[in-house]
Amino acid sequence: MQLKKIKGNSDFPITVESHPAHYNGYGFITLIKYNDEVNLGIIDNVTKRHISAYCLDLCDPQNISESDVISIAHKWFLFNKENYPVSVEFCKHGIESETSRIVKLYSIDYVSRIIGPVFFYEMNNPMKTRKRKRKAPKDKSGVEFQSSVADFKTIKDYSSSSS
Repeated sequence: MQLKKIKGNSDFPITVESHPAHYNGYGFITLIKYNDEVNLGIIDNVTKRHISAYCLDLCDPQNISESDVISIAHKWFLFNKENYPVSVEFCKHGIESETSRIVKLYSIDYVSRIIGPVFFYEMNNPMKTRKRKRKAPKDKSGVEFQSSVADFKTIKDYSSSSS
């Protein structure tokens, strides 16, 4: 069994165990031990402070088809698990309103054990866009005069002589 560590805010990082060798179930299902309560779920994302997961134990009380959730998650696990979280796949299939009722947010400080895969996606960082600096205009009026007063009198004299 392979062990990994997740470092959160607590002094005791969580030990993540892989599935046992004799496990024949789906590879994306994870067991989460939270406050001495054991839940089966599909982890959506892990951050420094929380684990977001779809708790499969809540499907029956919420009248959600567990087989639909598992079939969509299985397709995601086979083809897109490196690209985006399972919540995006649920949105693509139009069942985000149903699956949002089974989402649980586990605080890292109270999770004592995880058996199964853990998925990390960098989604909390805002996108940075670079903007060009705007240059202030040199003259506040925006109008530049090219000729002097003497030139203006010359033009006036010229226009009166040509009539």
